[in-house]
Amino acid sequence: MRNKLSVYVLLGAALFVGGCAHGLSSGVQAGALAPKFEDTKLDSKYLWVRGIGASNPAHTSVTQRRAMSREAAIANAYQRATEYVKGSGIYGGVSVRDAIASNSELQTRVGGVVSRGEVFSSEYLADDGCMVIMRIPRQAMKDIDVDLQEK
Repeated sequence: MRNKLSVYVLLGAALFVGGCAHGLSSGVQAGALAPKFEDTKLDSKYLWVRGIGASNPAHTSVTQRRAMSREAAIANAYQRATEYVKGSGIYGGVSVRDAIASNSELQTRVGGVVSRGEVFSSEYLADDGCMVIMRIPRQAMKDIDVDLQEK
């Protein structure tokens, strides 16, 4: 009896550790964005990226708010993946009128194609925003002549 119990305990521990071994952990805490989380991670098999999408409060349907925030989160994850692979440029400008700065803005631009992302998990926030974790196989990157090196 004691041996069976030990086997079950070891099996349960192995499943728990194996289940937690994916690239990025949840970034949602108590229905809101956690105070700290990673956005990207590279391991031996995947590039892991996180995307965050906000919901439009003007939409009256929870389904519509969640569907749109999830699509925005997926687009944001692809943007982060492309920035990781290709880099991004930051452009800025400031308008000055009557010796007072106004219309200060920064924009980022990224160009490239990253495909074959798999949505690994989706979590909704209390305001119907969405956070997704996407993984892109390293082999898919090699197929488009991108060989990612450990940073």
